[in-house]
Amino acid sequence: MSIPPEFRDQWTFFGSRAKIEGMTTAELLQDLIDEYLEEYKEEREQAEEELDDLAPLRDKVPKKVKVKKPVQPKKKSFVSKKVSITKKKDDSSDDVDVMTIQNTPKFKLLELVRSLDSGNGVDPEKLREAAQEEGIVNPRLQMNKMLRRGILYAHLGRIHVA
Repeated sequence: MSIPPEFRDQWTFFGSRAKIEGMTTAELLQDLIDEYLEEYKEEREQAEEELDDLAPLRDKVPKKVKVKKPVQPKKKSFVSKKVSITKKKDDSSDDVDVMTIQNTPKFKLLELVRSLDSGNGVDPEKLREAAQEEGIVNPRLQMNKMLRRGILYAHLGRIHVA
């Protein structure tokens, strides 16, 4: 067992006491520990007896009861509601234009930007005016969507195709 340097004086005094008692340091240490534990057991038994005396008083004290509130059902968002879209079928299906990707406002705007771009981009106001002339619905909204998605980008006040 290693003894720290700051405790060595006390350890040598402990060793000299063990010689006076006529025992080894290990035996003296064991006796001291036994005495300490006996005192601890007595204190513990007294504390348990005191607790047993107080048990009837403790049992009479009403315990706090937590009342759980009923859980409110979660409100469903508008996204979770199922919607069915029905379209009336016309007898003259030849007149109806079939909806393809080329007929969407975003695709039309993209084609318009490509046609107006001369290499240095397109002015956003001129693009918006040209899109309205072409019949593209909400050109500013479509342009903003395409900018957010990275299809178009703005540089120095001009719109470019990515």
